[in-house]
Amino acid sequence: MRTPEEPWSYGLFIPHDPRAVGVVRATIRCVLKAARLDCIVDTAELLASELVTNAYRNTETDSYVSMDWEPSPPDFRVTVWDSGDGLPQPVAARCDGENGRGLTLVEHCSDAWGVHDYTDKDAGVTGKAVWFTLNPPPQETAP
Repeated sequence: MRTPEEPWSYGLFIPHDPRAVGVVRATIRCVLKAARLDCIVDTAELLASELVTNAYRNTETDSYVSMDWEPSPPDFRVTVWDSGDGLPQPVAARCDGENGRGLTLVEHCSDAWGVHDYTDKDAGVTGKAVWFTLNPPPQETAP
């Protein structure tokens, strides 16, 4: 596998709509395949869908997803920006429920993750950004 040598970024405004999760998954799959980063596609799709689902469930406004590649060291970052209050934390999932697994998946399947709040006074916007990174395995060199 040969990773992209130049940094790049893609962004996607998503409406507060349950179909947005599928759109984000398809977009990430397309972007990563075009960049020859097939080795992280499935994990990136899963984790991004968890963060977008959280944004949908916990806010009533549109969100923004950014996808950023840095070649040295190889690092793919997905950030989901939303207008929700509070900084989320992983919680223990209950056996009889469907909630509580998303951030735990992000925590265990990503190389790093985090959350921070933000304020853009000029735009009158406050909220949070939840992100994760995936580092593709090192390139194999031919003998």
